[in-house]
Amino acid sequence: MKIYDREQKNRENKKSREMPALTLIEMIVSLAVVMFVAAIFIYNYRDSNKRTDLIMASQVMVSDVHRAQNNSLGLLNYGDDTPAGGWGVYFDTYAPDRYVVFADLNTPGSSGSQLYDAQTEGDVNKGAKVVELAPEIRITGIRFSSEDLRQYAAVTFLPPDPRTNINSGGSTSTELYVDLTDLRSGTTKTMLVNFLGLAELIN
Repeated sequence: MKIYDREQKNRENKKSREMPALTLIEMIVSLAVVMFVAAIFIYNYRDSNKRTDLIMASQVMVSDVHRAQNNSLGLLNYGDDTPAGGWGVYFDTYAPDRYVVFADLNTPGSSGSQLYDAQTEGDVNKGAKVVELAPEIRITGIRFSSEDLRQYAAVTFLPPDPRTNINSGGSTSTELYVDLTDLRSGTTKTMLVNFLGLAELIN
């Protein structure tokens, strides 16, 4: 029995010695393939994150326009005050990394070119909301039409309907386009708000 076991072990040892080992070239090729696949995965992962940041930011912006509309419809107070002009959203290319959901304390038209006063209408403790965009996401365009560029604009909703007002520096419009761009990829998403208060992404 012992002789048989010894012979079997000898045969197994002989087989293990006869198995070919990986050469240095085969190892280098295998490593190169693994690194190539990993590089493709990492690139796709980062690219997907860029697209996700822009999509999320643009969808949140649309929902914040709806939030302002709902605040006006529900006659939501700003602190202890009922905003005479309802609630709105203010966009400014001079502060392209944010926008503000604010309470319009002035009746529409009485504020002239002053659409939004950060000191009196943008207090987050009273219900306003300052929305900081994700890093590398910026507001790159505000316009009433493809040719009518604006530095800033506000869309407000006057209760009880709520009626939609789109203003910029004393001018009004029936449409507002806001472009959000991912600076890393140059990709842009555009939100349209129309005179009915409908907000949607159009690309």
